[in-house]
Amino acid sequence: MRKRQIDTLKIFNINVQEVTENEEYLVNFESGGRDIAINIILGPEFPNAKPKLVVSPILSHPWVNTSTGEIENAPGILNYTIHSDLGRVVQAISREFEKHPPQLLNETPGTPQHSRNGNSQEPKAPEGRMVASPVTPEQDVFGLQGLSLDDLSRLNSDEDCLEHFIEKLGFVQNQSNEMNHLLDQIEVTATENLAKKQLIDERKTKLEAMYLEFKQLGARYEASNQKYQKKSEDFSPQHIKELLQIAVAAADSRSDEEAQKFLSGDSDVGTFLNNFIESRKSYTMRKAKEDRLVQQLTALERAAF
Repeated sequence: MRKRQIDTLKIFNINVQEVTENEEYLVNFESGGRDIAINIILGPEFPNAKPKLVVSPILSHPWVNTSTGEIENAPGILNYTIHSDLGRVVQAISREFEKHPPQLLNETPGTPQHSRNGNSQEPKAPEGRMVASPVTPEQDVFGLQGLSLDDLSRLNSDEDCLEHFIEKLGFVQNQSNEMNHLLDQIEVTATENLAKKQLIDERKTKLEAMYLEFKQLGARYEASNQKYQKKSEDFSPQHIKELLQIAVAAADSRSDEEAQKFLSGDSDVGTFLNNFIESRKSYTMRKAKEDRLVQQLTALERAAF
């Protein structure tokens, strides 16, 4: 956008000089027979921020800050937006100064206004004759050498005629063709993006479904992991050893109870023998398992497991 604005400066103004590329430019023109220059300074925020225009020499005009020479109150500057054309803004200011030449600051009214050649008036060519321009063919990029005074006067007074003339210039047409080409490319890109929208929406929906499934699988994993941890604790060798010790103590306790019942006369010989033998058998088997497990755990500890 910055380059496009600089291009409009060169399109709508004739004598444009580049002081610093992409930063500072100079536009020269005549106002009341005087050579006037507008210095265009493009800050780092341009075109989001308005340009700074300084006229030299300083003119006594409502648009100009007479302390600094900066053009502050021109409509194009006051109403500047990112969509303004820099070239048209500068062109409107230079035309105002050309059509209504202001006095120089501190100039006494009635002071003679001299042209570049020091004469009060430019020599006029006969009507209808071709005007010879002092510029070389390489400099006549606007094709003004072949125009008559009538043509030049019409261009100077008729903005529509001037715009039509500018639109027919080769480099302006090239710029227009380039802009049309860029617009076509933008349209093609926009069409391609719209065509991809359905595919993007489908993949977005699929991604959301996969994310939901991932959360569900994560919850299932967490529940399964908790069960696994519980089972690991239940079947750990240390826990089994503790359970065996409890079972051994319970079997031993039952055999003691059976003996106490027999001694107190609450159980006959046959019942005592059956219950006592069964409880001692359970005790012996559980005790053997406990001892074997303790031996295995001791061996594992010695092997550094």
